[in-house]
Amino acid sequence: MNTLRHLPFVLPALCLVCSLLSARAQSFDAGSNGSLGALNVSDADLTVDLPPDGRLQYTTVTVAAGRTLRFKRNALNTPVSLLAQGDVVVNGVIDVSGAQAPGSPPIGGAGGPGGFDGGKPGFGDGFPPGDGYGPGGGGGGSTGAGEASAGGAGYGTPGGGSSSAFKGTSYGSPLLIPLMGGSGGGGDTGTPGAGGGGGGGAILIASNTRIVVAAGGRVDAMGGTWRATSHNAGSGGAVRLLAPRVEGAGLVRVEGGGSGGGHGRIRVDCFDKTSLRLEFRPLALTTVGANMFVAPSVVPRLDIVEAAGRTIAVGTGELVQVLLPFGSETNRTIVLRAQDFNADVPVRLTLTPDNGPRIVIDTNIVNTAVNPATVAIRVGLPVNNLITVHAWTR
Repeated sequence: MNTLRHLPFVLPALCLVCSLLSARAQSFDAGSNGSLGALNVSDADLTVDLPPDGRLQYTTVTVAAGRTLRFKRNALNTPVSLLAQGDVVVNGVIDVSGAQAPGSPPIGGAGGPGGFDGGKPGFGDGFPPGDGYGPGGGGGGSTGAGEASAGGAGYGTPGGGSSSAFKGTSYGSPLLIPLMGGSGGGGDTGTPGAGGGGGGGAILIASNTRIVVAAGGRVDAMGGTWRATSHNAGSGGAVRLLAPRVEGAGLVRVEGGGSGGGHGRIRVDCFDKTSLRLEFRPLALTTVGANMFVAPSVVPRLDIVEAAGRTIAVGTGELVQVLLPFGSETNRTIVLRAQDFNADVPVRLTLTPDNGPRIVIDTNIVNTAVNPATVAIRVGLPVNNLITVHAWTR
């Protein structure tokens, strides 16, 4: 009787909530123009080439049970933005995981799209192993489990290893804005040694209507596993799900690649959470909210605009590398540019050689009264050693 007496008051309230959710859903735009039509992964596994900006614009996306959807990295190694006007339904697997380093050729494992590669292996006494790439790259070191063994990469959690000096650090935002992938584990010694595992990639899945990861379905951004006996796995990557409604009882995984790999990050943004039954691994690095936008209207940016005398155009996003031949002047300048932060920006410049440890320089760019603002950093670079240059905010 009590239940019946309260029903006239409960039902209007439920109708009001449903009306509000429906109105919000109708106004949300995931950013897809539908130009690629419907994506149906049903007859066989599929690997999609990423466009230069990483944005795939579909009407609907369906991945059937027993099928896997993967992506080929683009030249700028951007994250994946899988955008749909209608439903995204995952009964199979969407996979942006990093890879284990191959034994032949002796290189680091490839990061997933938007993730970073594992460090290069050493080759005898003259060529020490390289550190892993990315903000949380593991340190290059020896084979085995001793104090100097190669370390695992960090992301949402620090990397592992026998010594803190070789463990990759944690980084990034729980909101996954900006969206970043995992980092690579360090290479280890040998003739040749083994490369580090690649970092898990980064993927945004966004729909105007709903995302369903059904029981038995998965979204994976795992770190690449380690080789030999070092703790040099890649860190897990990043998965962001964005739609008015996210539902299902499937699995989302951003775990590190076994020994040494730190875990990645998961973010779910939606209005309607009533059927959100997904299993998140790890749960501790998963956040749920309602930041209903693909990206902020004004996106601050940090660019490398000069490296050892080479000018780099803003917005190209190209991989910046420096190789100084024998006899070169080693004291060089790297110029960083900050735009639209409206703050004193703490930044980290990282120079990762193929062989030997990285060079890390922390500085600040005052991007308040001057926009954009730059800072010139003098660095000593080794010769005859390919160096990859990155810069991130701290």
